[in-house]
Amino acid sequence: MALARFSKILRLPSLDIKKRVKQYEHVHRDINPNDIWEIVGELGDGAFGKVYKARNKETDALAAAKVIETKCEEELEDYMVEIDILAKCDHRYIVKLLDAFYHDNKLWIMIEFCPGGAVDATMLADFGVSAKNTKTLQRRDSFIGTPYWMAPEVVMCETMKDAPYDYKADIWSLGITLIELAQIEPPHHELNPMRVLLKIAKSEPPTLDQPHKWSQEFKDFLKKALDKNPESRPTAAQLLEHPFVSSVKSNRPLRELVAEAKAEVMEEIEDNREEAEEDDATELTVVPNLDPFSFQSIQMLFFVSKRRAGSPMSSSIILESEKSESEASTKTSNSDSGIEDGKITPTSVEEKVFFESADSFKTLKRTRKFVIDGVEVSVTTSKIIGDDEKKDEEMRFLRRQELRELRLLQKEEHRAQATLNAKLEVQREQMQRRFDQEMNSKKKHYDIELENLEKHQKQTIERMETDHAVKLKDETKRIRAEQERDLHKFQDQMKHKKKEEENFLSDQKNYLDTTLKRIISDNKREISETERNCLNKKQHLIREREATIWDMEEKNLHERHQLMKQQLKDQYFLQRHQLLKKHEKEQEQMQCYNQRMIEILKARQQQEKARLPKIQRSEAKTRMAMFKKSLRINSTGSASEDREKIKQFSQQEDKRQKAERLHQQQKHENQMREMTGQCDSNIRELQQLQNEKCHLLIENETQRLKMLDEQHNHQLRDWRDHLKPRKKALEEELNQKKREQEVFFKMSENSACPNPSSPNKLSKFLPYADSSTT
Repeated sequence: MALARFSKILRLPSLDIKKRVKQYEHVHRDINPNDIWEIVGELGDGAFGKVYKARNKETDALAAAKVIETKCEEELEDYMVEIDILAKCDHRYIVKLLDAFYHDNKLWIMIEFCPGGAVDATMLADFGVSAKNTKTLQRRDSFIGTPYWMAPEVVMCETMKDAPYDYKADIWSLGITLIELAQIEPPHHELNPMRVLLKIAKSEPPTLDQPHKWSQEFKDFLKKALDKNPESRPTAAQLLEHPFVSSVKSNRPLRELVAEAKAEVMEEIEDNREEAEEDDATELTVVPNLDPFSFQSIQMLFFVSKRRAGSPMSSSIILESEKSESEASTKTSNSDSGIEDGKITPTSVEEKVFFESADSFKTLKRTRKFVIDGVEVSVTTSKIIGDDEKKDEEMRFLRRQELRELRLLQKEEHRAQATLNAKLEVQREQMQRRFDQEMNSKKKHYDIELENLEKHQKQTIERMETDHAVKLKDETKRIRAEQERDLHKFQDQMKHKKKEEENFLSDQKNYLDTTLKRIISDNKREISETERNCLNKKQHLIREREATIWDMEEKNLHERHQLMKQQLKDQYFLQRHQLLKKHEKEQEQMQCYNQRMIEILKARQQQEKARLPKIQRSEAKTRMAMFKKSLRINSTGSASEDREKIKQFSQQEDKRQKAERLHQQQKHENQMREMTGQCDSNIRELQQLQNEKCHLLIENETQRLKMLDEQHNHQLRDWRDHLKPRKKALEEELNQKKREQEVFFKMSENSACPNPSSPNKLSKFLPYADSSTT
């Protein structure tokens, strides 16, 4: 800037001065990573970018390339923490940083590639939201992370920054990760990410869904790791001594999992829809006469079909259900079963639900063949899949999308908080620097004043000493000259009176000494008075300096308090702003979730509504055929009577079908009403939770401001209590210097010269040496 301004003044050609960019230790600039690495494929995507599988063109080494797009240079600072951690942590259980590039507004982070399925080599990765502590026992108060894995103390930092957390929050995340490994999904995975935070904060620690399937050591390990109290939560070193970890002697189960994961999979899907449609008529006739065992088997099959897609089930239960279903479908009853007095009993609601759900499920069989220690093993698993599996997958994708939005929001909040903290730190440093400068300026001003006063005092004393010496010398000469004249005159008159001459000489000498003593005494009194006045001025200047320092200290206390209050208000203002943004995002996600649930319900109801006429037509044909068959077997009247009975039966069927349609319409309206009520309840619950968070944040702000005022008042009282002894000590010191000066001048008067008229013995007064001036 200075060079450009200088060239402008001299009217030189304009110089393009390039802004100097910040250089980072582990990031290469102006190097195209595509010249060194070749993208092989895509591994996945995260909240901030995509991850690719890359191969080095020279060494053929594989790497996982995280490619993050940045809008400006300032965003690079957000990712430097992850790069620094990966670069400095050289550990066999932490992925290594191979290289890092910044090219074309994209940050490439090349990290060690971990082959899929290598669960026997667990490694830590993704330090995107991690922080580096400058001290071993340092705590953090930033609210950032994935909600499902957050510890309770991290959740509380959303509204309360005065209860920071430490490394034990990672112990809780370890427990959640173990539950995820055991059950495929973390606890509360079916909930919206925003609602998970409420569950973590207010509910008991999560547990396994089916604890009886797991060992006691594993359950105890989870119980210890998922302790809501971080003080009693064990450390990583203590968990390493737990039997669940220390008792492991072989990694064979892991090798089996690796072999099974890498094995070839043969999938076979059995479509049950066509079979269900073909057997509709047969099943309608046999359901009323099913024995209890068959009915329980059908209920079990219906329950299995309603479970979420992908849930683990044992093959034996599914096969038994299928067997029971086949047995139930082949049973027959008497010709008059299900018909009473020429009427067919209506089908129950449970049967209708079963047949409606039977149209929408398939059986998926997976067969894996692999070799372990030379032995070939074949594993076959079966599970029921339905049309809801696609919907569950969509819901899972939408939850991941919501999670990604939340992480982006957290990243923005973290960046804004870091920016505010840096701004507040600069304000505090500027205030301290301004106070130090003012204090040094005042001290320097008073030091210069004291120095000038001392110089003036010294010059005054020296000038007074010189004037005194000249005056004393002149007075001596004058008196001696007068005495010489008087002596000569007296000698002329009294040549013969020697004794009188001696007396006269003695009187002259006494007169000279008395006069000189008087002059010296007057000079000493004048110098003493000057020194006393100078000391008073000096002490007044010292008192003024100390009073100014005390006023500045008190002013600094008040200014610091006001600055701390303003900074605290700024922090809470930012928190409220971020909380409102988060609440808006939560409400938006909740509205989308409610809208999806209503659309899903509408689609299901539309399918049921479209399926009902087909089922009614099929049932009407079957029941009419059965009714006609029963009339032929048990006919006692004429053909016209039979036609009349058939007509009545047809009318009854129309009424029954109309009642079924009306019942379905009422059921759909009730379901829609319940769904609307549930959506409204979700909105109210969310608003209540958000209001609680806002109230908690306001209460916390009020409490912090009150604590800050109390702390300021306490500091002010302490400062004033310490000010009294400081004033007392200062006054005692100044009075002591006065007394020392008075004693000094008194001794000087007592030690006056006995014969001031003797040659070369003129008295010289030495100024009082003040210890504060040395």
